[in-house]
Amino acid sequence: MKLENDLDTDDIRGLVLRLALPSMLAQFVSVFYSIVDRMYIGNIPKIGEVALAGVGICGPIVTLVSSFAILVGVGGAPLMSIRLGQKNEKGARQILANCFLMLTVMALVLTVCVLGMREKLLWWFGAGETTFPYALSYMTIYLCGTFFALMTTGMNQFIICQGFARIGMISVALGAVTNIVLDPVFIFVFDMGVAGAAFATVLSQFASAVFVLRFLRGNRVLLRLEFECPQVKTVCKIALMGLSPFLIIAFDNVLILSLIHISEPTRLGM
Repeated sequence: MKLENDLDTDDIRGLVLRLALPSMLAQFVSVFYSIVDRMYIGNIPKIGEVALAGVGICGPIVTLVSSFAILVGVGGAPLMSIRLGQKNEKGARQILANCFLMLTVMALVLTVCVLGMREKLLWWFGAGETTFPYALSYMTIYLCGTFFALMTTGMNQFIICQGFARIGMISVALGAVTNIVLDPVFIFVFDMGVAGAAFATVLSQFASAVFVLRFLRGNRVLLRLEFECPQVKTVCKIALMGLSPFLIIAFDNVLILSLIHISEPTRLGM
């Protein structure tokens, strides 16, 4: 099998460049298409400014939900790499399967819980009377695609850790291009406004998730994604490894929430 990057035998300095650059570009593309997404929303006739403010309120909630993908992806990928380095393919395959199950369960639980609390969360995160309807519309549709968002971010780590950084970048770029193309169609052509932007985002995440899962189930990877029974010990190791980056992102959003509440008296003129 010809590998894109052979982590076992390739030169370390060359590997760092070939793995780091696509990963950095993927992050740039991800940030860029978020900016473009908001540019489209801001240019909706008559309501653009208020709609953009409403969608901005959803940002910390979206990031908080996405942090669970970091918990699993960043927690599981290093452990899988260690098992591969030890030539323990069975152990590496178990980690991959358990991470997939963890993301699936988390996506279902988060979708149900956050959908049930979305109105309260939006008020807590600073929604006002004028921005609340737009924030609620965007948040409701976005949360229906939580499974795709977590799978794209979380499972993409297991493509990169097997040496396929370029494929990982392509999966992100696929979602970005899909979103950029679909945004004006749903927002302006179909006249769906903020709801159209959310639909475009969910469809772009769906495209990326399908690409990631198909690749992990294909024949190019060292370890194919298989379905196995969850193992409590493995799940705990994954969660412990990913806890630090998860908490960093989660507490960033808690800080944002705290600052919003501190500033509320000022906003209200008190």
